[in-house]
Amino acid sequence: MQIQEVKHALARPSIHWLAIFLPISLAVAYLPILHSEIVLFCTSCLGMVVVAYWLGNATEELAARVGSVWGGMLNAAFSNLPELIFGLIAVAKGLGPLAKAAWTGAIISNMLVAVGAAVMVGGYRYGTVTFPLERAKDAAAGLMIAAVAILMPSIYAHAVDFSSETINAGDVIKNVSVWLSLFLLMAYGGSIVYTFARFRHSEPAQKATNLSEAFEMEENNELSWSISFCIGVLAVSSVFMAFLSNFVADCVDSVTAGFGWTEIFVGAIVIGIIGNVGAIMSAVIVAYRSKVDLSFEIGMNAASQIALLVIPTLIIASSIVGKPVDFLFSPPQIAALIGSVMIMTQISQDGRCNWLNGLQMLIFFGVISVLFYYDPT
Repeated sequence: MQIQEVKHALARPSIHWLAIFLPISLAVAYLPILHSEIVLFCTSCLGMVVVAYWLGNATEELAARVGSVWGGMLNAAFSNLPELIFGLIAVAKGLGPLAKAAWTGAIISNMLVAVGAAVMVGGYRYGTVTFPLERAKDAAAGLMIAAVAILMPSIYAHAVDFSSETINAGDVIKNVSVWLSLFLLMAYGGSIVYTFARFRHSEPAQKATNLSEAFEMEENNELSWSISFCIGVLAVSSVFMAFLSNFVADCVDSVTAGFGWTEIFVGAIVIGIIGNVGAIMSAVIVAYRSKVDLSFEIGMNAASQIALLVIPTLIIASSIVGKPVDFLFSPPQIAALIGSVMIMTQISQDGRCNWLNGLQMLIFFGVISVLFYYDPT
């Protein structure tokens, strides 16, 4: 029955139609007569959009099937698989700057695009919208701590005198980055414990809205996934994401030369948006259904997980594989991260927002995009 439901879903106009770019990407990659790195980059990016959506959908479905506590743990573990897979491949290939650009893009796209678009849609339809102030403050504080911790090595590198021949600046920054990663993982673990403790002492919550519910059609034709089917989708999607991420990483040089894009623009804007397409679409649609508070949590929690879980994990993994990546970011990346956190903190301080706030967040993302597009570094 599930196979028939999937076929019926694929027959309707939807994001699933982008799956056609999966075999196209494989053909372009492995058939010499079709091989073109620019074409491969474009088809792989389009394929990553639908695979990222499948990963997010399967994660939410699986979380909904196993209960709130285990569901929360699984959601935390798998919801950022696109960023994690791409980051691991980029790190393994020695593409540290591209990986760091993708991290920056993942954080700012969740804060500015997912939340901004959701607030704009919800605010335009319902006027001034509200969200839980306490949870917003907790998420904003976590993001602020993570942003400051991530950026501290960059400030440290500019402030400390490394002119002494006995001091290797690169080794110092890498060691500092590993230690900060451990502390960020501790902060993330603390946030998980606090969330579960708060859940146990709160009133029974409603069943969380997941991606399949968000895309439910008027005829109420919703997919019903079993746990085994969810695991299968996660496994297959992860394999596709690994292949596509590898293709994208291999094509970056050709794309930057052919399109005139900078590496930071490719990583932060293109890859950042693609990896978060599931969270962005989910946030916008639940906002359209008057659940802006849920949209806010989707974007904030996704950004927090990137900063507190994914990035530290990749920093430590890069040291283990012998291709260490540090927390040394460029001035445009520093400005983008600090500015995004400041705007998010400002908008969330009173638990109320309107469509203009959402538009302002999207405009700031546009400003960052232009900055990264013309970044000469």
